Amino acid sequence: MRAVRSLLWLAVVGGYAVLPWLAPSLTYQLTIVLALGLAALAVSLMLQAGLISFGHALFYAAGAYAAAYLGRLTGAHVVITLLLSSLSAALLALIAGLLIVRYRGIFFAMLNLALSMVAYTLLLKLYNVTGGSDGLVVSATGVAGYAMGPTGLADLLFYLALAAAVLAAWFVRVYLRSPAGWALGAIQDREIRVEYLGVSARRVLLVAYVLSGGLAGLGGAIAGIAVGHVAPDSAYWTTSAGFVVMAVLGGGGDVFGAFAGAALYEMLSVFAAQYLSSSWELLLGVIIFVIVRFAPSGLWGFYDGLWRRMAAGER
Repeated sequence: MRAVRSLLWLAVVGGYAVLPWLAPSLTYQLTIVLALGLAALAVSLMLQAGLISFGHALFYAAGAYAAAYLGRLTGAHVVITLLLSSLSAALLALIAGLLIVRYRGIFFAMLNLALSMVAYTLLLKLYNVTGGSDGLVVSATGVAGYAMGPTGLADLLFYLALAAAVLAAWFVRVYLRSPAGWALGAIQDREIRVEYLGVSARRVLLVAYVLSGGLAGLGGAIAGIAVGHVAPDSAYWTTSAGFVVMAVLGGGGDVFGAFAGAALYEMLSVFAAQYLSSSWELLLGVIIFVIVRFAPSGLWGFYDGLWRRMAAGER
């Protein structure tokens, strides 16, 4: 069954990879789904320790703004811009994490929210640096000195985003199955026992927080390049809340579920923009209610439970 499951995931990734060829007009939306999925994955990683962050828009915005500045410095080299933007967000997460990982529960959530809103205000007020409410243009034109047209760049960014998403999901899954990942999960259950074993809970959380910030920053950089623009709204608390919703819709802390939640969230937003522009919150609320009521473990949990029942039936 494990081999069948692996083949199924390969088919899913392969099918997603060919979608731009079948429907070129969807390339942009598919790229945004991957960018949002990386940010939702970042939130899901912290959920493994039972910690909810309402401030990961800070790192998402940091990645996007870093891409805007680095695009000029690197000659608009897409790959280098993405890598350095993710590292910039991870560095910011390291600085913020030195304070934030000291707290748990609602204090952890609110401190993240507070830092995100401080960043939002600074992005608005520092007009000469950030462009204020007008934001900044994110410029990326090609790879290694080869300029590409809009269509070629969009295709390149999509496949870079897909590769980044697959690698990130694989890395996080391996990380969660390592001793550091087990310690992260143990913190949610009995943090004091983790300390008794001689493992620093703060250090474990700091490593996870830095990794989480880097993932969110990578998602922000991808979204910034795809849109070609970044504004302070990317750091607003509603953006962070959206990431939490995606993680919960997908499966509350699951690696693959984060991308499923992001896909559902983006599809709902596109549908609402076309047909329910004034009732977006109502539609989202109904969907969340249905999933929480009938599939409390999220989309991935529903799939995983169904798969386990099928495997048990074969035995």
